[in-house]
Amino acid sequence: MATKHSGNSQNYDEIEYAIYCDGLEKQYNQAKDEGMFEVLKVLELDKTHSDHNVVQAVDYFKENNGVIKNDAPMGFLTEYEKNIVNKGETFRSELYCMLLSSKFAESIEDRTIFMQHSFKYAFESQ
Repeated sequence: MATKHSGNSQNYDEIEYAIYCDGLEKQYNQAKDEGMFEVLKVLELDKTHSDHNVVQAVDYFKENNGVIKNDAPMGFLTEYEKNIVNKGETFRSELYCMLLSSKFAESIEDRTIFMQHSFKYAFESQ
């Protein structure tokens, strides 16, 4: 549960997460230079068994060759993350990319997204 500072209407957890997002956004250029986003462009996802929101965002990323605009799908983000990405009148596309790659990695670990043609990361029917 989040703890509020007396006299402060914002949540400590929200402030910490906003600071985390600012730092994450600053890592975008390095991540791009290291080819982190290229993975999102080449993987074939199992759309039948994978989280629809993540698949939709990855498909958008691929279709637009990594150029993210304010019409990008946001279903994979929490409401708070959507507010951070749409800070004021500014759409933070670099933060969007970083959050997408982070959520993508989490989804692989959580087994809520699966790859086509993969033995390790494919959907296994029980």
